[in-house]
Amino acid sequence: MAELSSRKLCFPIISKVRLSHFSLYTLVNSIEFSIPEGILCIAGANGLGKSTFLQVLNYGLTGVAFKPNQKFISVDDYCRDIMGFTEDYFHGRISPEDKDICEIELELLIGGDRIVLRRGFVESTELRALEIHSNGTTAKYEEASPEERHNVYETFVVQKSGLSSFNEFIFVQSFVLTFDERRHLLFWDPKVLETCLLIFVGVDKDERAQVERLRRQMERAESRVRNLVYDIKQTKDRLADLEAIVKGRKTSKKDERTYTEYEALKERAEGVSNEVITIDTKILDARLSIADSSAKLASLRTSYKAEFEARLNARRAAANHPLVKSSILEEKCGVCGSQGEAVAQHIKSALEDNKCPLCGSEQKQNQNSAKFVERLKELDSLLAHERKNIDSKTLEITQLETSKNKRTAERDELLEELRDFESDHAEVLADTSDSVGGLDNLRRVYKENIATVSAERDKQRKLSKQLAAQYKEAQKRLEQRFLDVRDRFVPSFNELAHLFLGVELDIVLEGRDKSLTLALEVKRTRRRASHELSESQRFFIDIALRMAFAEFSSTSAAKAPLYVDTPEGSLDLAYEDQAGKMLAKFAKDHRVFMTANINTSQLLRSVAINSRNSGLSIQRLYRWTELSEVQEPQEKKFDATLSQIEQLAKPAKK
Repeated sequence: MAELSSRKLCFPIISKVRLSHFSLYTLVNSIEFSIPEGILCIAGANGLGKSTFLQVLNYGLTGVAFKPNQKFISVDDYCRDIMGFTEDYFHGRISPEDKDICEIELELLIGGDRIVLRRGFVESTELRALEIHSNGTTAKYEEASPEERHNVYETFVVQKSGLSSFNEFIFVQSFVLTFDERRHLLFWDPKVLETCLLIFVGVDKDERAQVERLRRQMERAESRVRNLVYDIKQTKDRLADLEAIVKGRKTSKKDERTYTEYEALKERAEGVSNEVITIDTKILDARLSIADSSAKLASLRTSYKAEFEARLNARRAAANHPLVKSSILEEKCGVCGSQGEAVAQHIKSALEDNKCPLCGSEQKQNQNSAKFVERLKELDSLLAHERKNIDSKTLEITQLETSKNKRTAERDELLEELRDFESDHAEVLADTSDSVGGLDNLRRVYKENIATVSAERDKQRKLSKQLAAQYKEAQKRLEQRFLDVRDRFVPSFNELAHLFLGVELDIVLEGRDKSLTLALEVKRTRRRASHELSESQRFFIDIALRMAFAEFSSTSAAKAPLYVDTPEGSLDLAYEDQAGKMLAKFAKDHRVFMTANINTSQLLRSVAINSRNSGLSIQRLYRWTELSEVQEPQEKKFDATLSQIEQLAKPAKK
């Protein structure tokens, strides 16, 4: 047990930041600064990007942006589900022209080692550069692919942190070490808090995954049992209705009318369905007729072409020859090139004498000319007939399709009406059935279905009980582990929370929603509902719980950091000073990355006064991005206010 009580975790701490071409910060192309020990405060007016900067830091660490209101089932499911949110989050914060060149570079301290990584904002599971300084050696991974660099980084963080996986690191960074604009509260999320307990005070670093797996399987088995029980009830209800019918309940006149209406409706539906079938048959006949006419048309065109070509190949009348015609028209001999009216007159005279203008031979009249013309007329008539038939049948199909659409819609409406009628009057329709054997068969099917579903229900119940027993055993181990370390964990929380709240409070382990979680006691009264505390009390007590987890897991050489998007708007005057004291106390041993508005509240002043020994550095966010028209005239006041706060943070001169 002594070995278990010494289990510690180690987390990367950001010591230097370089952010380039992040479009939201319009006044600078590059932001670079080192982070000393104590508190780093990102100060600025509303809407300038303070919360975004915390997301950027966490993106640099993990490769993902944390998604608000994401349902938590398990660590691995959570990491899978938020992966796609990253690109959506930075859309609009990074302009399209800067998307490929925008980069975040972080220098990290983890234990006694140092990591320098650089990643873009378009590839969350890749690193553009990686250096690891460990045990006096430096590895730069310049020849590795971006994916390989990220794999090396993940493996190194897992080994050094003592966590079971990089997904577990993402979970801790998201839910424990960061309190951001999501305002997620551990005390009121039993599943998340149980996972936190498994990671921070659990017996074994791999048990978290085992317990989450048991929890998921148990919940699925219970869900199946509920669904099967509902199915059994529905089937039993239908069987009971059927049994009443089989026993011979008399049919009333009202039932007879109902059945008559049903028969009439069914007859109408069948009639319209038959009409649709008839129309389909007519459409098919019309298409076959078109196909037949098309074949005939092709054959007739072939015959027509053959007749015409045969006529053209016969001895032609000289007057129709193109050379003769052009010579007459142009008054120019097409053979020797002689020109003039005499040329045309000579040719015409030869033609009038039925002689060839070129050789002078006699031209005989084509005696087959009349038969040829008659044959062409016959073919023309046949072609016109087939074309007319095609046009007629095409129009007929169009009209039939229109009629079919109307009848189909009518049929579908009637079938829907018929289904509704059958559903609404199932008892009457079953009772009027002439087939007692059919009812018996239906009753048998229902009973077989009930037996099958009941067997599956019993199987799932047995599985659920087995899983629940295993889950309970894991919870007992966790409960014993918490009792072993309670004296180290709880006092840290009580001290920090009391510093803020100023009243007696405690945390106790309890089961809630089948998860093992922590309950808050204020003045010895448990506060399980979030509305039992004010907004500021909920926020800062939950921050105190995160601080307690960080303090509990830290070694003297490696103190877990905290990232706080300060909910100062929820504070009233009574709590501003106390919240500042709580943050400053934690920062004496840990790094704190916080945001703050530049206003007249006492929170930041309290942080400064109480951080004189631990240190406070301020980054003026309004120097990175443009102020609004309302904010711009106040820039000098912003500078003056922050300068005063920096003076308050300086150690007093001895």
